Amino acid sequence: MRATVTLLKSRLPQIESKVPFQEILPLKLKNTVSGKTDKTSDVACLQEMAVMFSCLKTNEFDESLCAKEVSTFKKCYKVYIDKKAAKKETSGKGTLVPGRDLNYKQLNKVLRQYPS
Repeated sequence: MRATVTLLKSRLPQIESKVPFQEILPLKLKNTVSGKTDKTSDVACLQEMAVMFSCLKTNEFDESLCAKEVSTFKKCYKVYIDKKAAKKETSGKGTLVPGRDLNYKQLNKVLRQYPS
């Protein structure tokens, strides 16, 4: 009895021709992009840091016994800082590098070149 009641109460899908489209805002893109979402919280060298801390913990925080792990972490962090500086330099110039993600300034530059 209960199954038949639920089957009778189920809704049928709407017919698209009976539901008119109402345009509330114009269907076109804006000419600019805000830079709010460009601020990402990327974590650098998380794996290397975890290995280094586990080594330091097992050796009672004696850096001389974990020289390899510390140097690996420092190399990784230096590479991260260099990449970040290079990215900041290219985004500051406004040069467009094909195949890479564009930041909001570069994207606004492209949108100015091809207005709608």
